[in-house]
Amino acid sequence: MSTPIRVVRTDDWTEMPWLNGGGTTSEIAAHKEGDAWLWRLSTAIVAQDGPYSQFPGLTRISTVIAGAGTDVADKSGGDWQRITPFAPIRLEGHRQVQGRLVDGPIRFLNLFFDPTRLFASVAVTQLDGDRMTDPHETMVFCVEGQCDIGTSPGVGVKAMDLACCVPASQRLSGRASLVLISLNWIR
Repeated sequence: MSTPIRVVRTDDWTEMPWLNGGGTTSEIAAHKEGDAWLWRLSTAIVAQDGPYSQFPGLTRISTVIAGAGTDVADKSGGDWQRITPFAPIRLEGHRQVQGRLVDGPIRFLNLFFDPTRLFASVAVTQLDGDRMTDPHETMVFCVEGQCDIGTSPGVGVKAMDLACCVPASQRLSGRASLVLISLNWIR
């Protein structure tokens, strides 16, 4: 028997300070072994330019889900790279990164994971009707709109909901901006 889909709503999020003290983040879901994260999904509102928190040993995939975007660069110098809305970017957690907002505050959806233990990917899709999830997509985050996940019985998610433990190859139906997350063990 498979694990039932679990829906995490905003009331279930846990707010905590950033590691660098510059703001707060809302943890949506996470899995730890002891004190170490295997993975963590969180959202943060960034209202000013500044340094990113470091997460040695983890990789971060950041997706701007609200606002115009941000530019990032290594603190040690180098070219600025633009993070545009709904375009996931991968950053190594040990890097000392600084951010510069493009045009006002943004909201990030961040997936942190241990790359020695897990393969991870993040994809964004605009759902307008039906589509199937890929076999490895295990979480569905709804940025806006509504989406039904075609299990039996069906599960519905709305803006800012996360569906965890999504079985392989499920039908998604509705109109929504979705972030599809894959987490798979390295064998």
